[in-house]
Amino acid sequence: MRLRPVFLCFVTTACIAMIAPARGVDPDITYQKIMEAPAQVSYRASLTKQRFSADGDTARYVQIITHQRPDRDRIDIPDAEGRIRETIIRVDHDIYRRTASGDSLFYSHRRQSNSNVLDMNLEFSSLDLLQTNYELEIAGADRLLDRPVAVLAFKPRHPGRMTMTAWIDEETGLVMRTEERNEAGVLVEEVFLTEFEQDPRISPEIFDTEEWAGKSVEINQVIACGSISEVQKEADFKLNAPVYVPPGFILQQRRVMQHHGQPLVHFMYSDGLSRISLFQRIASSETSHRSPRGTPELHGDVRVWERGPYSILRRHYDGKLFTLIGDVAISESVELLTSLCTINPAVAASPVPAGYTSWIGAGAGLLAVGLWILWRRRM
Repeated sequence: MRLRPVFLCFVTTACIAMIAPARGVDPDITYQKIMEAPAQVSYRASLTKQRFSADGDTARYVQIITHQRPDRDRIDIPDAEGRIRETIIRVDHDIYRRTASGDSLFYSHRRQSNSNVLDMNLEFSSLDLLQTNYELEIAGADRLLDRPVAVLAFKPRHPGRMTMTAWIDEETGLVMRTEERNEAGVLVEEVFLTEFEQDPRISPEIFDTEEWAGKSVEINQVIACGSISEVQKEADFKLNAPVYVPPGFILQQRRVMQHHGQPLVHFMYSDGLSRISLFQRIASSETSHRSPRGTPELHGDVRVWERGPYSILRRHYDGKLFTLIGDVAISESVELLTSLCTINPAVAASPVPAGYTSWIGAGAGLLAVGLWILWRRRM
């Protein structure tokens, strides 16, 4: 499960409103702060993400984040020695990336469509869908980095889902920390800030992208989104969709991107907090599709790589390569991948229910910037 800072900020409004009288918080003012936080609050922060495996191993990532309201972000990712090995800059809808490999630097650029956040999948559902699949509870109050925060718990109504706890800054409405626990209550992932500076002096030079001129490679450009017919037309191949989808999940997004010069179709399903991403493209030689690290488990013709709080699954079927990334039970993911059938666009192009539209604000909140690169590591 990934963090959803803006969406968490939104649902926090309803929860804080329930305890506002006891804590002297004006719910209207709190609501306004939460909804306007990305556009109103600039900040500089250090973010740490830790992922815990069943074998006792810990994977740790650190990022240095700068957000300048309303629509500029920069994330610097240091290596173990503290040297910056990767930099990502977002200016409005344009995303620039520079990666160091030995003595070489590699540059890329992409223009994000229909969203101005770095993570291509940070689009989530309404409070109605969240309340259908999760119980929202006020877990208390706390202080982080000497700032008062409200603590929220998201408890799943369906078995096999993660439980999330989020710490929300009361002054700004930004997410300061999250923890995820599996069905047994074991901590599998935590993300937290170790430094936070609100409204710092930010030089415009840190968002300068002249260095990319003439060097960058265009990657993962979104070329179509919307209906099945529109996506299939741009993909130029027949699409497949699952007959089985885990309880509580609905289709939230359909789009096609150019990935290494080849159309890549992405379906994103959500239950309001968790998500499943299903990618499909025409299969070519095995060597052209880099596999995740490690030895996969075999479930029939489905290969599975477990990554603690999430799993990566792959299947060759109907002349295409399917990749699924999600945090539901492996048995549910396998069932989804093995239930694929060919889509008839005339029947399947029904719109998403109006009550489940996405609410993504500009900037995407405190943690969203760092999540783009974390998600890309999973591919």
